[in-house]
Amino acid sequence: MALSLADHWVWDHWIADDGEQYHLFFLRASRALHDPDRRHWRAGLGHAVSDDARTWRLMPDALVHSDGPAFDDQAIWTGSTIIKPDGSLRVFYTGISRAEGGMVQRIGWADSDDGTVFHRTCSSPLEADPRWYKKAGEDAPDEHWRDPFVFAHEGRWHMLITAQATGVERKRSGVIGHAVSDDLETWEVLEPLTQPGGFGQLEVAQSRCIEGRHLLVFSCGQDMQAEPGPGGVWLAEGDSPLGPWDVASARYVRLEHLYAGQLLRLRQGQWVFTGFDDGIGQTPFVGSVPDPIPWERIELMSR
Repeated sequence: MALSLADHWVWDHWIADDGEQYHLFFLRASRALHDPDRRHWRAGLGHAVSDDARTWRLMPDALVHSDGPAFDDQAIWTGSTIIKPDGSLRVFYTGISRAEGGMVQRIGWADSDDGTVFHRTCSSPLEADPRWYKKAGEDAPDEHWRDPFVFAHEGRWHMLITAQATGVERKRSGVIGHAVSDDLETWEVLEPLTQPGGFGQLEVAQSRCIEGRHLLVFSCGQDMQAEPGPGGVWLAEGDSPLGPWDVASARYVRLEHLYAGQLLRLRQGQWVFTGFDDGIGQTPFVGSVPDPIPWERIELMSR
């Protein structure tokens, strides 16, 4: 295993390259909780570094929950990491709070000048805009607004977000939310980049371009699919880094034991696929990160 911890479960993760070393950020929670389903409410953000994206050296955790009251005083959830123009690192992440029982998700960020110690620099978290996105209480107790994936395109910063469209049945309401910024500090929430369809959530999404093909990578478990079937990690093709993507014709990755799939371009140019081992059909929950898999070995399947 590339990363397996005896005392912690490891699940959603992402990798950033600062040009000298790879940074792995991952959700982690103590196995002392005994029940892996409890891990979501106790998650912190672990950090490791590597020269080859395969052999990892553990670093101090990047983030744990804030002292309350705060939007992130219960747990830290998935996000992404960018190298800022000045060379420092910024982690975008999802936070949930005790005041709302973890039911409302918001987005914040933290910076590091040395690649080790991260300080929160978000003055006000980014929230779902009810003009387009479902808020808690519409037809469910929770509010989906998580997994920020940030990248630069045509002179602006763009954020893709796991969200749900307002006024749509829960298991068909999943959309890619969208926000933009010119300075990484002030963000404007815009209408979604996809239409609702057969998925209740498009989790941990990425926009990647491989050999001229614009791909949207996202995950959705069977419990949030309008028509449950095989596959948890999905790829849809589009026309640009901002879509539109043909989500209705998305194909799934034939590695059903992996979830929260991510694509990464290594320094030498090779694309690889990673996702955490959720051990579908296995007891107990595995909770580990395998070695990256060369993209050319990935088989895509249609329903």
